[in-house]
Amino acid sequence: MPISRKKYILVLLASVGVFALVLALALAMSGGAGSDSVAAGEHPLRISEYMANNTAYPNADGVVCDWIEIENTSDRDFNVSGYRLSDDVTRARFAFPVGTVIPAGGRAVVWCTPEKSGGMYAPFSLKSQGGETLLLMNSANTVLDQIITLHSKRNYSIVRLDNGEFTVSAEPTPGYPDTAEGFAAFLAANGESASPVRLNEIMAAGKLYTDPDGAPADWIEVINLGAETVDLGGLGLSDKEGESRYTFPAGTVLAPGETRVVWCVGEDANREDQAAFRISKLGTETIFLLDERGTALDRVQLPYLKDDTSYARRSGTWTVTTNATPGYANDEEGYAEWVRSMGYGDVRVEITELCPKNVGGLTDADGDACDWIELRNAGTDTVSLEGWYLSDSPEKLARWKLGDVSLAPGQVLVVFASGKNRSAGEQHTDFALSAGETVTLMTPVGTIADQTECPAVGEDHAWARLPDGSWAETDAPTPGR
Repeated sequence: MPISRKKYILVLLASVGVFALVLALALAMSGGAGSDSVAAGEHPLRISEYMANNTAYPNADGVVCDWIEIENTSDRDFNVSGYRLSDDVTRARFAFPVGTVIPAGGRAVVWCTPEKSGGMYAPFSLKSQGGETLLLMNSANTVLDQIITLHSKRNYSIVRLDNGEFTVSAEPTPGYPDTAEGFAAFLAANGESASPVRLNEIMAAGKLYTDPDGAPADWIEVINLGAETVDLGGLGLSDKEGESRYTFPAGTVLAPGETRVVWCVGEDANREDQAAFRISKLGTETIFLLDERGTALDRVQLPYLKDDTSYARRSGTWTVTTNATPGYANDEEGYAEWVRSMGYGDVRVEITELCPKNVGGLTDADGDACDWIELRNAGTDTVSLEGWYLSDSPEKLARWKLGDVSLAPGQVLVVFASGKNRSAGEQHTDFALSAGETVTLMTPVGTIADQTECPAVGEDHAWARLPDGSWAETDAPTPGR
């Protein structure tokens, strides 16, 4: 017999009432629902980690998006059915599905993207520049935790420490403890492998850094962070996910802490340590370390890199540095070791005199009175200056390259700053000197040998280095003496 409209409405209202009662009981059993206020630090639920600029780490669904992790710091399971999360202080934008329980000491992850809905997906993303307010609330809209997001670098997460402060992590662990083991477990759960071999340093626009053949090259460095020797044979490097474009030869081993450099030279690759691809410096590429199946062991998305700057792992954090260290530790000691290995560790060549307004003084082979720069070998060994650089701009240190000329200990060389650009025989830079500029002498491997400002001086006066190392203007220049 058909149900009357009135009875239908009564049945519907009764069903809604039963559902509301069940939900209220579930929330009440969680121990946190419906309270009028929660003092800071007293509630066991907290926002424990978030990522606001994720382009490299997919979740179990294969979705790459921002996320927020909620931690249950208590010693009992916590039912969060109907609890809310939002990036908007005026309204709740996500509610945990009925039946969601965070285990004692466990974590739940809310994936933040407008492209998905339902389940543990929130219909908003996070701002990488930071400054957003994230709210965790119970079903009565009581705020249980509230944070202001920080600026997030690409593929770094922000982790909450035990003292409540936040720190940056290069190893995101959504749903897992904030440890190396947690990071490995997260990768494994999403079909990626954990390995002690990691990407360690990358250069995308090497001009001064050359491969063993002496040609400028991009490069990728890997490191063994484990406690045992690892065979790299079969592992691959690539700028494309799942597609190895360079494979380490069988028998390539790395001892604990040891590094290995692969030179990315493109089509000219013909050696075991050369890869047949190059790396873009524009910040548009992700570099992958892959296992034999093409599964990612590690990945790094590159930022924009200026010429001869590298992206290096330092103390677990990736950073742009002008002191690249291919094959050496990514620290100041490693840089010093690399410089010594290139033959410039004990070389001392310095700028000793500048003449930026030469009118009636020293003339060049053409009979012209040009500006000039004097260099002196202050070391104990003869130094070849071939391939060294002089510049009048800190923005372009590798501006002008010296020719085939050597200096014995104590010997000086006058380089004309004439703009004539000659490096055979008499040395002429492609620039002239002007007051206020910075004059730099740089080695072929990019280390600054000496640097000084060029001040305003009188005509035919010089800016000269004194015996005590200080500088002063002199009206009696001594070029070549």
